Amino acid sequence: MNKNKVKILYVCRLFNGLETSVDTKLWSPTGVPTIYRMIEALDKNERYHLELIFTSKEEQRYCNKSFVNKLKIKGISSRITVLSAFGHSFGRFGKVLCELFHIGYILKKVLFNGYDIFYTDHANIFSASIISRFKITPVLFRVMGVYPMMRRVISHSSNTNSLLRWCYKSPFSSVICTQDGSGIETWLECALAKTVPVYKLINGVDYIEPSMIDIQDIHDFHDIPIDKFIILYIGKLEVIKGIYDFIEGFLMANEKINGRLHAVIIGHGDQSRKVSNLLEGRTNFTLIPRVKHNEIFKFHAISDLYISPNRLANLTNSNLEAMQSGACIAIPESQLDTGVDLVTDKMVTNTSVYRYNFPPTPSVISQVIINLYHNSDLRKALSENIVFESSRFITSWNERIKLEVDILDKITK
Repeated sequence: MNKNKVKILYVCRLFNGLETSVDTKLWSPTGVPTIYRMIEALDKNERYHLELIFTSKEEQRYCNKSFVNKLKIKGISSRITVLSAFGHSFGRFGKVLCELFHIGYILKKVLFNGYDIFYTDHANIFSASIISRFKITPVLFRVMGVYPMMRRVISHSSNTNSLLRWCYKSPFSSVICTQDGSGIETWLECALAKTVPVYKLINGVDYIEPSMIDIQDIHDFHDIPIDKFIILYIGKLEVIKGIYDFIEGFLMANEKINGRLHAVIIGHGDQSRKVSNLLEGRTNFTLIPRVKHNEIFKFHAISDLYISPNRLANLTNSNLEAMQSGACIAIPESQLDTGVDLVTDKMVTNTSVYRYNFPPTPSVISQVIINLYHNSDLRKALSENIVFESSRFITSWNERIKLEVDILDKITK
């Protein structure tokens, strides 16, 4: 290794979108573009020497082999280590044991390998806090939006929350937070030390316009009807992300519109099996667990309406891609009590997205579908306006990643 290179230890959770790459030993991520695109950029950057650690925080199929899995993934030159979770066999203390194991392994790596920067995510906050507080090496802490658990840490008293509040106040070299509409502003101000530099970045989109052949191929390959009104859902199959509200709302609307609708659901998550069982035998649904990012725009091209029932944020990757695709988009209104989507209100107006009453219950979603189904002029206007409005704040992924690399450069110079 060139001694003049900046040594980075990049530690992040083993996200579902990275599992396939770890399992097949071929770099083919299907999610978390914020993570995998930064990894790719640093892996190719001549200035940096990158080492990767993926930490599994729950049982995942790959991580049953051993506690420390060192591997080579084709398409990435950097060294990769996967740290396992302990699984349910260790009882209720398994999560604590797992966390202690991860912390110990990471600390040993940092202490004995002379890294110039430790770059990590929220899933590894304990390691980040210890390393930054003992000034072992500069720490760049990465936050991918702010969610209810993180807010409860600030507002609720318990031993665990007190520990996490102490961790958040650590003297990080910098904090980068994804601006996803989750109400990050208030949390960042309350949670972090005032002296820590904070950067709020919106994710990028690399829009690829599908051809007519692409569109026909999507219909044929997934057996999606061409004579139905297509409604698209993209996101994790989780209760909080509104998957059941979407399904029930769709069924209510489809009954009222005499079966003229078809739903395409793209995603996976902790409700995957239940959702699959629920939809089994229903011909008016197409369920697709994973789609490569460069194919997602084909599904927007065949769809008439994109609905986000997400209660947590609506400047997510999926929604940004929908905006640049020129989709007719329906999202819930902002939430004053948590700050969720207040920034979204400033960035996209009601002339470019259809806002519906919060919370996104089945009856509300049903009415949204019915209203937009019967109003093609409104759908067309929303579709045209969202491309223009979103282009003012959505950049390409190359531009977005360059901003993050520039922050790294500031820390390591």
